Amino acid sequence: MAEEENVNVEKDTEPPVQPQTTEEVHSDVTGQKRPRPASGGDKPPKPRKKYAKRAPIWEHCREKILLRATDWVDKENQKVLSGDNKGNLKVIKYDSHLFRRSVNEMVVVNELPFSYVESEGWKRFCFNVLPMYKTFCRKTCNQDIVGMYLEEKEALKTLFRVEKQRVSLTTDIWTCPITSFNYMVITGHWVNREWELQKRILSFKVITDHKGDTIAGQLLDCLEEWGIEKVYTITVDNARNNDKALDTFKEAFKLIGLQALVKDGKFIHMRCCAHILNLIVGDGLKKAKREVVAIRNAVKYVRSNFSRLKSFSLRCETAKLCRGNLPLDVVTRWNSTYLMLNSALKLRVASEKMEAEDKLYCAYFLEEEEEKTKTKRIGPPTSSDWDKVSRLVKFLKVFYKGTVTFSASKTVTSTLCYNEIVDIERSLITKSQSPEEKTRKMATAMRDKFDKYWDGLGNMNPLVIVASVFDPRNKMRFASLCFDQLYGKDTIENRKLHASVSSVMSSMYEDYSFKLSKPIENEEPDSQPQPENFVLSDDEDDCEGMLSLFDKVVGLKGNDDSCNELKMYLTEQTEARIENKLGFPYDVLSWWRRNCPKFPILSEFARDVLAIQASSVASESAFSTSGRVLDPYRSSLTPYMVEVLICTQQWLRCSYKKEDAVTNLAQMLEEVDFFESLDARNSTIALT
Repeated sequence: MAEEENVNVEKDTEPPVQPQTTEEVHSDVTGQKRPRPASGGDKPPKPRKKYAKRAPIWEHCREKILLRATDWVDKENQKVLSGDNKGNLKVIKYDSHLFRRSVNEMVVVNELPFSYVESEGWKRFCFNVLPMYKTFCRKTCNQDIVGMYLEEKEALKTLFRVEKQRVSLTTDIWTCPITSFNYMVITGHWVNREWELQKRILSFKVITDHKGDTIAGQLLDCLEEWGIEKVYTITVDNARNNDKALDTFKEAFKLIGLQALVKDGKFIHMRCCAHILNLIVGDGLKKAKREVVAIRNAVKYVRSNFSRLKSFSLRCETAKLCRGNLPLDVVTRWNSTYLMLNSALKLRVASEKMEAEDKLYCAYFLEEEEEKTKTKRIGPPTSSDWDKVSRLVKFLKVFYKGTVTFSASKTVTSTLCYNEIVDIERSLITKSQSPEEKTRKMATAMRDKFDKYWDGLGNMNPLVIVASVFDPRNKMRFASLCFDQLYGKDTIENRKLHASVSSVMSSMYEDYSFKLSKPIENEEPDSQPQPENFVLSDDEDDCEGMLSLFDKVVGLKGNDDSCNELKMYLTEQTEARIENKLGFPYDVLSWWRRNCPKFPILSEFARDVLAIQASSVASESAFSTSGRVLDPYRSSLTPYMVEVLICTQQWLRCSYKKEDAVTNLAQMLEEVDFFESLDARNSTIALT
């Protein structure tokens, strides 16, 4: 019984549950996992299917194509199609460094704040246009711009060091109204080996005072920093401190070497012609103060608010006048006064209608202009005022034309300077003999100021006249004609002036001839063939040996029998003064580039003279840029950073102009054909 009970107990007892392995678990149709029968059952496990080995081409495609499909995101070398200026497609590769530099150039050239690169609009633009571009912060932009400045500066230094070109300078001083710092700008001008006029700002630094010694020290430090060892002229405003500065500069700079200055700096001082004209016309305008002020007050009334401007425009429409632009002048700038008077004269009828019909216009001139003096405003302009101003504008036209010529800095102005001076002097002589007393007094006052700076060679730099000679359309014949018109033919003053100019040109030409031939003459004695070392032989070719010796001697010492280049140039026929059919002005530099092989010595003389600046406007123009850079919102910029921005902007703009494609003949002919087609179409419409 006991054995049976033990058997029953064993039957009722279940075997222990074994843990299931992952191989023994699989899912049913419901998605729930259930145990899978052990592999040791009746069915053996199915053998794993063996796949054929992949062809090598698949591995090649995976490594060479598939894995590199996203390289453009990481390495930023995706190539895209882009069009050039001629409309042709080309493949370009994205360059992160180039794009980053372009952004920095945009900030400098467009005078943008450094925070522009952090603005939301800029980031959005970059994300939409160039997603792979990574924006950077303002500090990085600042550092990049300084690095770009140093890079451009080093390239310019290398240019001066390689070409060793003689440079003419212009300089001026400006006081910043925001920071009250005095900034002195120095600009270099020269004609390069391709006969292109170049202009670069060399320095824009803070100066402690306006004393002559301080200005001279700043000039010397600037030239030493750039490695410039040869200076031709320095154009400055008319001030005593500038006279003292140039005297100090000459004594110090000529110690650098014999070629540092021309004629020991005798002709280095060039007075700003635009500034002289400003002084001359300023004395003349004092004689016509009331008429000018009356018209200025009338212009102020019209421009004061919209309702007055609308009333004036209505009178212009009634009189069938085009209102155009009616500018208000800057009292200290006579050329702006000339433009204001010239524009007001064209609208004289409308102004007279305002006086007759607009009561508010008349009441404006009855108001007291100053409370202390209790004087009413001058005006409205009477008919007599308009007539006097009309004569004044005609008189000032020659001065305005001269100012525009003197103020150009992108083209050669030295050849045109003396022509403008002579035209002004002839106009003053004529007006000083006018029957009208007021005009005669005004011209006499202006003539006295003119003689102070431009009366013959006593007060004028002779290079002003010499520069006009280097225009192949003028040569010495133009200067001789000017002397005849001003002083009369065969007069003592005429002959004296002619002899002085000829002497200056001959003396300077001899210096250039000596300096250009000096390296050849200073060769080692052993390298030069000595005639006494040649022994005649009995061969039949003795004469050939002497000819060979003669060729060597002439090649080393030059042809002493050759005609003087200066005399040859002056005796040749002048170039015809024919207007360019395409509308381009006459290019003096192109003529000298073509004739440089014919006049190798004289062309070097011309290269330096043609780079002379008639005014310091080239340096003054930097102050308009600095006024925008140093606005009230950017007054925290350091003086060094101001110099970096001003110089880099000017250097980049010069490089852009050089890279710009010049209009070719095909484009010009296309424009001519286009306008001719318009003329033909208009004539056809008119006939129908």
